[in-house]
Amino acid sequence: MCDLHEETETTDYLLDLINHKRKMLLITAERFGIESEKTLICSQELDELIAKKQRMMKPVGQGLL
Repeated sequence: MCDLHEETETTDYLLDLINHKRKMLLITAERFGIESEKTLICSQELDELIAKKQRMMKPVGQGLL
């Protein structure tokens, strides 16, 4: 059984990670340029966090058609 409080804490933590990674992406892009490998890696990490958050929010039973 899923504990709603636990799920909320996990979601909040993930949102904090996403916000932190966004800030790091902006700093990295300013410092190394938008096309640098470091910026690309940071952007990919942010994409992964956002995708994970979206999967968490997807209602059960909503599979791909």
